Amino acid sequence: MINGSYSLGSNKINLEKEINSLKNLSFEQVFKKTGIRYVYRAKKDETTLTLAIDSSKKLLKNIYEEIESLIFISQSPVSTIPAAGCLLHEKLNLKKECFVLDIIQGCSAFPYALTVAANLINNGQFKNCLIVSSETYTKYIDKDDKVCMPIFSDGSSAIFLNQNSTPRILSNFFLTDGSGAKNLCVKSKGNKQNLFMDGTNVFVFTAENVPYATNCLLKKANLKIEDIKLFIFHQASTIVLDTIRNKLKIPKEKFYYNIELLGNTVSSTIPISLIMAEKEKRIPKKEPILIMGFGVGYSLSGGIFSFD
Repeated sequence: MINGSYSLGSNKINLEKEINSLKNLSFEQVFKKTGIRYVYRAKKDETTLTLAIDSSKKLLKNIYEEIESLIFISQSPVSTIPAAGCLLHEKLNLKKECFVLDIIQGCSAFPYALTVAANLINNGQFKNCLIVSSETYTKYIDKDDKVCMPIFSDGSSAIFLNQNSTPRILSNFFLTDGSGAKNLCVKSKGNKQNLFMDGTNVFVFTAENVPYATNCLLKKANLKIEDIKLFIFHQASTIVLDTIRNKLKIPKEKFYYNIELLGNTVSSTIPISLIMAEKEKRIPKKEPILIMGFGVGYSLSGGIFSFD
C-alpha cells in the first residue's frame, strides 16, 4: 500500500485561455506536443518549503509513528546552505535523532529516493522514512518563454514508508550523462534566473535512453513487458510518453498518464502518479510495477518494485 498525499500550486491555469491570448501561438499546436490542458503555479507567498509542509502535514496527521528518516527532493529549494531538508525537518517538528538527506536530481530524483529509503528500511537501519518532493519551477520561467511556460507546474508530494509498506526492489538502473547539462538548466540574465530547455536534444536523450534503460531493468529482474502490471514514467509531455510507450510496445491500459490535468511537476510527477494510481486501485499487491524518471543532468533512474 502506498500512503501519501500531495499539494499543488494555488493558481490553476487553463492553458487554452492563456495560450490563445498570445500572439503567433495556438493552444491546438501546443497541445498536440504537450498534451497538457492545465498547470498549477505557486503564488508569490508559496515556496517549495510551504508546499512541502502542506503535503507532509496532510499525510502525517494520520501517521502515528515517530519519523526516523526524511528524504527531501527539490531542485528549486528555498535554501542550499543550509540544506532545505533541515528547514523542513524543523517545520515538521521531527525528532533531532533523525536521518535527513537532500536529493536535487530533478525529474529522475524520486526513484533514487525510493531506492535509498527501501534499502535503509529493509536493511533494518530505520523503521520508517518520509519522502517529500517539492518544486516551484515556474518561478524560473520567463513569461515570454513559449517552450517552458505551457509545460511546467508547481507541486509537492509526501510518501510514508515503514516496514509494512516498503517495496521490494526487483531491479534498479541508473544513468548519468553530464554532456547534456547545458540543454536543461537555469541561466542567469541580469538579476534574473531563467529556466532554459533545448527541447529537441532533451527529447533525443529520452527517446534513446529510456527504452534502453527499461529493457535493462527487465533483463536484471528476469521479467518481460507483459509481466509488469503498471508503468509509471516521469510525466514530461504526451509526445515523450507516447514515444516511450510505442517504442516499447506497452499496452495503453498499463501505462500511466495524468499530465493533461496536472502538467509537469518535475520531481513530483512520479510520486503524485503513485498516490493517484493507488487511489484508483491500479497498483496490485506484490506484483511488479516499473517507475522511471529522466531529464535534467542528463540523468535517469528507474526501478522495478513490488508493494505489499
